Amino acid sequence: MATTIQVHEDVLRELDMLKKEMGTRSYEEVIRILLKNAKKLQRTHFGTLPKLKTFRREEIDRFD
Repeated sequence: MATTIQVHEDVLRELDMLKKEMGTRSYEEVIRILLKNAKKLQRTHFGTLPKLKTFRREEIDRFD
C-alpha cells in the first residue's frame, strides 16, 4: 500500500542529496536505511571509557 507524506522543501532537498549519496533508487530506500540506522546502538552509547573494569557492587551490611 503506497501513501503520500508531506515534507518541507528543505527536507525534500536533504532526501534528494541522501538519495544521490547512498545510490538508492527511491526515497523509500533512503528512509528505510535511516530508520535502520536510527535503531542501531551507536558505538558512543558504549561509554567513553571502554577499558574501565566491570562495576561490582560491594556488599554492605547496613544493620550492624
